[in-house]
Amino acid sequence: MKKIFIILSALLLLSFSMNNLTVSARTINIQLSEGIYNIRDLKLMENTTYNIQNTSAGINLMIRMDGQQEVMESHRLLENSPKYNIGPLKYVDRIVILGPGTVTITE
Repeated sequence: MKKIFIILSALLLLSFSMNNLTVSARTINIQLSEGIYNIRDLKLMENTTYNIQNTSAGINLMIRMDGQQEVMESHRLLENSPKYNIGPLKYVDRIVILGPGTVTITE
């Protein structure tokens, strides 16, 4: 009986020590100017919704295309616009930014 108690106590102790997961959350704050960007190159996560905002004085256009170059969504971003949801994104998607300003992508 004492042997079983010691074995069960050891297994219980091991099960508590194996559940120590460390989660590191990094905040996404990417500044983009005019150009074409791959989701994978921007290091954005797949199947995640992000926010996009024009943080400059110019008017910008954001176009998201899939792997077959079909337009999935587009946003006309006025000067200092509010945040718009984009996504969920796939790794094969591309984001096209047109205009003189700066666009910020956040999570």
